[in-house]
Amino acid sequence: MSNKNFAKYKLLLSPLLIINAILLILILSPVINYLYAALEVKPEVRKSDSIILLSSGVHTEKIHDGNNYQRMIHAYRLYKDGFADKIIICGGVVIKEMPSFAEIMKNFLVEIGVNEECIITENNSLNTYENIKYAKPILRQLDIKNSLLVTSSSHMYRSLAICKKLDVNVYAAPVPCYEKNMHHVTHRARFILEVLREYGSIIYFKLRGWI
Repeated sequence: MSNKNFAKYKLLLSPLLIINAILLILILSPVINYLYAALEVKPEVRKSDSIILLSSGVHTEKIHDGNNYQRMIHAYRLYKDGFADKIIICGGVVIKEMPSFAEIMKNFLVEIGVNEECIITENNSLNTYENIKYAKPILRQLDIKNSLLVTSSSHMYRSLAICKKLDVNVYAAPVPCYEKNMHHVTHRARFILEVLREYGSIIYFKLRGWI
């Protein structure tokens, strides 16, 4: 390898080494746990008129893993335990020629035992702000006074702030976060990225005036 090519290679490699070093520090450091703790919201699970189920930002028909799966299972358990008899699923079409988030999640919930007549889908929203904004007319139409809000634990703080902004009455029913106690590098890295992404989203939503 010539000196010129080696210099180019070194220039490309340096940012990757820096990124990997930062990620390694975060994996080994408790700092990310403190950042997550600031986002954590105490559950307020109680009998309500409905469950509002928010979809996550990864669109795939393979929903048996990841955040969407965890959220659906949590909503299903709340429904089966009698906390609400309606589930409003929020999530629009991200990829053309694919069903909406809401429809994919509805089909799964029906398969595992939720009565199809108890599910209402909101198929137009493309982000968390729109999830709540477009759910609000449905709540008004069905005369729903209060709802359990189901989403990931790290996502609940921002979701509640949006509900407050839009005057939607909800109680927090976050999915338990198991990743925070996992020490495997892959799980830890995923947890770190999720927390950092959430802080980035909070800043963006504040700038947009959505929270």
